Amino acid sequence: MNIIKFCICIFLFFLLSNCETIDKKVSETTEKENKILSKFLGAKSDTVKNKFGEPDTINLESPYKVYVYNKKNLLITCSREFYINPKTDIVEKFKSQNCIK
Repeated sequence: MNIIKFCICIFLFFLLSNCETIDKKVSETTEKENKILSKFLGAKSDTVKNKFGEPDTINLESPYKVYVYNKKNLLITCSREFYINPKTDIVEKFKSQNCIK
């Protein structure tokens, strides 16, 4: 009986430590992605098109024009959105989700 409790404790320890490792990796990857995409802030929309190609969709959300890029990598869909001021044609903000490099 004590052996079973000990094995369960060991299993829970490894499970929790792996979750922490995964969380750390996700945070690091998100930081890298934000650092890369922040270079496009204040740039013209042509700069984004040169780097990522034509957007998959263009949404017109007041007061922005939103370029949406979707990329499927294995089972995870990466989505990048660039919010562009239509008057100045400059990227003002971005949003990235599930992008791993």
